[in-house]
Amino acid sequence: MRISGKRVIITGASSGIGRALAVSLAEKGAVLTIAARRYDRLEDIAGEIAAQFPDTPAPVAVQCDVTIADDVSTLIGGTVERLGSVDMLINNAGISIYGETRLTRAEDFRSVMSVNFFGAVQCMLEVLPFMRRQDSGLIVNIASVAGLHGIPFLGAYSASKAALIATSQSLRTELAGSGIRVMIVYPGYTDTEIFEREVMVGGGKRPSAGYAPVDEVAEAIVHAIERGSRDLIMTRRGKILSILRGAAPAIVERAMRKIASELRDPDEPRRDPGES
Repeated sequence: MRISGKRVIITGASSGIGRALAVSLAEKGAVLTIAARRYDRLEDIAGEIAAQFPDTPAPVAVQCDVTIADDVSTLIGGTVERLGSVDMLINNAGISIYGETRLTRAEDFRSVMSVNFFGAVQCMLEVLPFMRRQDSGLIVNIASVAGLHGIPFLGAYSASKAALIATSQSLRTELAGSGIRVMIVYPGYTDTEIFEREVMVGGGKRPSAGYAPVDEVAEAIVHAIERGSRDLIMTRRGKILSILRGAAPAIVERAMRKIASELRDPDEPRRDPGES
């Protein structure tokens, strides 16, 4: 895919992978609509990109909570009205909850699913009619290695990403021959602000190392878009997990038990599942 001139919407663009993707795509000449809940951050990013790449159209910032259907409709519809259509949707908005699954409340699961899964679904459903009209388009869903197999202390997050992966795979096969493609991205641990805002429910501690630089992750995603990749598994461990989860599930299970043992934090305050 040639990126220059493509009309692109990025959700969750106020920080992390979304912000880095906005910079990388702008450098290649994409016409961007950047969306997130923090409008002030979006305005700053749009200004920085406009100053850095004066030959590329300045990004348009749109405040959008992907859990609100009217916000998503305004985001997609406004972009189409302004630019004529959408060539690429990047579903990147996401939140995280960390800790023992037994300490995670049902409402925590709903919160994560609402953003990571239903928010992405809402965006896809809104943009598909326009892509169908032009018989072309690319949907890039930022999933996670955690969606390939439940990761210890990431029960809710893993569930949300697994749901996104399954839906993406179903949609991909249904759209075969339509000119619309679906690309699934599986990042591993990435150095982003998501960890600063995630809910910690107790019982586990995050790994202290092994976080990929966000700019390198974004660059790899952009290269995969240019190559027309279907899937991008970002880490060596992720690629091994993808193979072994079907071929040798017992090995995967032992590896996950080892991770759980290493990251368990018995001294961390634990929340009773019934607490509000």
